[in-house]
Parts: sequence; structure tokens; C-alpha cells
Amino acid sequence: MNQLSKILATLVLKIILFFFLLNGSSINAQRKSTSINISDNGKTSISIKNGFGNNFEVEFKGDITLSDDDTDVVAISDEGYMEIKKSAFGNRRKVFIESNSSGQLTKKYYVGGSERNFDSEGRKWMAEILLEVVRTSTLGSEQRVNRIYKQGGAYGVLKEVDFIGTNHVKARYIKLLLQKDLKSTDLISILNVVGDDIDSDHHKADILKENTSKFLATDASTSAYIEATSQIDSDHHKAEVLKRSIKDGSLKANQMNSLFTIAKDIDSDYHKSSVLLTVLRNSSLNAANMKLLISTADRINSDHHKSQVLQAALNSDNLSDSSFHTLLSSLDDMSSDHHKGNVLSKLLGKELSPSSLSHVLKQVGHMDSDSHKANVLKSAVRKELSDDSIEVLLDILEHMGSDSHKASIYKQMARKTYSDTQLTKILWTIKDISSDYHKADSLIAFSRMVSQKGSTVKETYGSVCNSISSDSHYRKAINAIQ
Repeated sequence: MNQLSKILATLVLKIILFFFLLNGSSINAQRKSTSINISDNGKTSISIKNGFGNNFEVEFKGDITLSDDDTDVVAISDEGYMEIKKSAFGNRRKVFIESNSSGQLTKKYYVGGSERNFDSEGRKWMAEILLEVVRTSTLGSEQRVNRIYKQGGAYGVLKEVDFIGTNHVKARYIKLLLQKDLKSTDLISILNVVGDDIDSDHHKADILKENTSKFLATDASTSAYIEATSQIDSDHHKAEVLKRSIKDGSLKANQMNSLFTIAKDIDSDYHKSSVLLTVLRNSSLNAANMKLLISTADRINSDHHKSQVLQAALNSDNLSDSSFHTLLSSLDDMSSDHHKGNVLSKLLGKELSPSSLSHVLKQVGHMDSDSHKANVLKSAVRKELSDDSIEVLLDILEHMGSDSHKASIYKQMARKTYSDTQLTKILWTIKDISSDYHKADSLIAFSRMVSQKGSTVKETYGSVCNSISSDSHYRKAINAIQ
């Protein structure tokens, strides 16, 4: 084999070895797991799998006290015990420690099935394995947190958390740390660890929900809390944390902006709407934040859930004209006439500017159902309509297919007063009603008002009457102004 062939063969071998090791690491990572079982009699069993050939089991009962350097067990409560078993590439070892009634410890060490001298061999092995055990389980966690905190404060505990491999144990240490009297800077450091180093959404959310009042105590820690919440992937857990912060905390106006930013990233319409509804039930929003909430609601795809939020928002007295326009624009993508109609009807119960009222009418024009259109328009015509609003309203009526619904709206309109110009325009649109019955009925509703107007209005009324084919309906309409 020449030199080039040898180099190529060596290179190929290295590539094969690299992918083998990479694949093996990937498999090991996938196979890492921890299971914990606590029985009714107080026995705790922990099984830890760290990949091929590196697994151990811990079983204990009672309170276990470790040495300050985590290399030995120095005490176990009465009638308690601890057993550590580890297998590595077929090599099995075990340490068994139990306490008698007087508190004295008996320690035994086994290799395979044979007992060996504990002091000469077992002590060294336990010193090597015990730190791995405590960092992979909650064994001695309270004692360790107390000791580490006393020596190095919150920083020391968080540094130890960085060495811990499982989310469950990380969360246990952080929860124990949160029982201490911590400064705001400590809380911010904890929140940074929760957001960045805990992968489990469940454990992340659990820590945030259980300590809301602490985390929301200052502006700085509140900002860190919101940032940690944004690191949660699960819509369910993210929503639960946000709702807890709203219920338990007193978020300031400048912090609500961050909350809505996170809520926008929630994909689930149900969870997104539940957060916004919780805000509306528990917070007093200024005009700017109310507008932000409505903009967030615009990201909801479900007509049902969007309608729920928008109607709840309309219960607030702190809605600006700009907020009304934002809310109305959020209806553009709503396909359900039923839900859109519910929002518009509730909106018409508010004091609206002429521009907002025209915007309402334009939204009605986008509805397909004549029935839903009529329900909203009958509420709209009770308002004081500007010339522009009347133009939009009459355009909607001209394009409605149902004569019955048209007539019901005209009869509602006839309860208001209009200028000659406005009334003339209204009468000309009545001419477009196909049904003689509904046309006459609509004209008669305006007859008293027409009879008090000048000749131009009366002539318009008469011209519209002339478009009625039925003699009986014509006579009823024309006689109404005699």
C-alpha cells in the first residue's frame, strides 16, 4: 500500500470512528433518565440511567446526613438505611448503610456478590460515587442547600445547581434556596437560572408560580420574572404563570407591555384568551395598555375566543376613541357574523365619536347575514348619525337582500329626526325595496315626519309612492301624508 492509500485509509477510519462516537453520545443522551418512587412507608427509591454501562440505584429510608465534603454518610435517623448500587460495563458495586436504635451506623461494601472490606475499599468508592448521587437525586438536598448557602450565599447554591444534571433536582435546590431571606439581586440571578438552565416547562412554571409575590416585589425582579416566563415553550404552562402573576402581583403599567408581548407568542387561542381575560378581570388598564390588549386579541384566530376578549374589554370605562378603532379593525378577519354582531352590538352601547360610529357601520357592511346586519343596525340608528354615517348606512341598506329586514331598520330610523336633505336621501333608498308591502310600511313610518316638511320632501315621498304597483298599498302610503 503506497503512502497516499495509507493516509486515505487512516482518514476514513477516523471519520467512521467520529460518527460512531457521535451516534453513541446521541443514544446515551436519549437514554438518560431518572425515576423516583416514594412508598407509603417512607422508603424512597431512585433509579438513574446515564446511558450504556453507567447506571445506579439509590434506596433510603429516614433522614440522611452527609459529611460537609459530600464523601460520606455521617448519620441516619433511627431504623433508617441507605443502599447505593452501581453498574458500569458489567461491574457491579453496592454500599449498604443502616442505623441501629442507638444511632450507630453499620456500613457494608460489595463487589459483585462478594462483601469486601469497607474501610479499605468501600469508603474510597463511596467517596467517588456519593457526589454523583446527590447531584442526580434530591438526597440530602435540604442539608446541602443550607450548608452551601451558609458558605457562599445564593451565588454558591446557584453555582452548585449548574453541576446538577436533572431538572427535578435543579428545581428542588432552587425551591429550597427561595426559602431563604434573599435580596432582589439574588432573585434576579435565580430567575436567570430558571429561564436559561431549566429545560422542563413544568418545573420552570412550578418555581415561577409558587414564588410570584417574591419575584414581583421590585421592578427589576419583575422584569426578570417576565423574561423567564418568555422562555417557557408550553402554551399551557406559560399561560398559567402569566395568570398567576396577574392575580397575585401588582404589575405596573410599564410591565404590562412585556406581558402582552409574551401573550402574543402563545399559539393556543384558548390559552391566549384566558390570559387576556384574566388581565381584564384583575387589572385596571390605562388607555395605552388597553389598546395593547386589544392588539394582542387581534392575534386570536378563533372568532369565539376573540369575541369573548373584545366584549370583556368593552366592559371597561377606560377606552379611548383610538382603542375603539383598534378594536373595530381587529374584526376584519372575523368570519362569523354572529360573533362579530355580538361585539358590534356591545360596542354601540358606548359613547362613540362620529368616526367610530362610521367605522362600526363599515364593519356591518362586511357582514353577510341580513339578519345579523339588521340586529346591529337597529341599535346603530338609535345613535345620532352624522351625514357620513347616514351615507354608509343607506349604502348598506341598498345592498341588503331581505326586504323584511330593510323595513325593520327603516321603521327604527323613523323614530329619529332628520334634516330635509337627510330625509330625502332616506326616502329615495326606500324606493329600492321590491316588496310593495314592505315599501309602503317603511314609507308610512316616515309619513308624520314628511307631512311636517316642505314641498321637496313631500314630492320625493310621492315619487317613491308611485313606484308601488299595488293600488291598496299605494293608497295606504299616499294617504298617510294627506
